[in-house]
Amino acid sequence: STQSTWGKRRRCSESETKKKKKKKKKDFFWMPIVHLVLFKFRHECFERINSQTGAVVARIRRLPGVLTVSMGENYTTRSLGYTHALTVTFVSKEAEAAYQVHAEHVDIRDNIFRPLQQDVPDRVLAMDYEAEILSNE
Repeated sequence: STQSTWGKRRRCSESETKKKKKKKKKDFFWMPIVHLVLFKFRHECFERINSQTGAVVARIRRLPGVLTVSMGENYTTRSLGYTHALTVTFVSKEAEAAYQVHAEHVDIRDNIFRPLQQDVPDRVLAMDYEAEILSNE
């Protein structure tokens, strides 16, 4: 298994991988943590939040334990009013927990996102899960 300061990145052994599904020998299976957040921003704030997306993603990407970050505006009619989504992938549950209290995350949440959501009911829906990733490295 792979170690980091922010916890273990779970990597299954070859025998565990075969139990999950028969794969080529060079495939490996691991389970990062995915943090998914759906936002409802006021429509008059779309231009502002969209102009800040790149900077927000860059700030989050630099945090310890973060593997990937993406954020964007919804373009479908099936979002139940949620206007934007943020997805952050972490190496471990410990890294996700550390992110939640990290000063950079708290600043983004409290000073960028929340002011653009005032008076919006059900403004955030967040979910964290362990993702099954198959890679053929």
